[in-house]
Amino acid sequence: MKYQDYYQILGVPRDAEKSDIKKAYRKLARRYHPDVNSEADAEDKFKEVNEAYEVLKDSDKRQAYDRFGADWKHGQQFDGGGFGGFQGGGF
Repeated sequence: MKYQDYYQILGVPRDAEKSDIKKAYRKLARRYHPDVNSEADAEDKFKEVNEAYEVLKDSDKRQAYDRFGADWKHGQQFDGGGFGGFQGGGF
């Protein structure tokens, strides 16, 4: 899977406010929605726009994306969740 720059997909700068991200998303979603646009690649572009928005609208996902780039989803798995740590074992 190739790296996708979500900021580039939405056409916003990396320091964009949430309101600017939402505005760009709505504009592109209307443009590429399969019910409105009959071009062959419109559905794929619509999915890309949705994926970009789902990440950039969420503060935690956006922070992980900004930090890890293409591996942002993998970076979320290394939070130590599920490990209780060493309890001493009664020594």
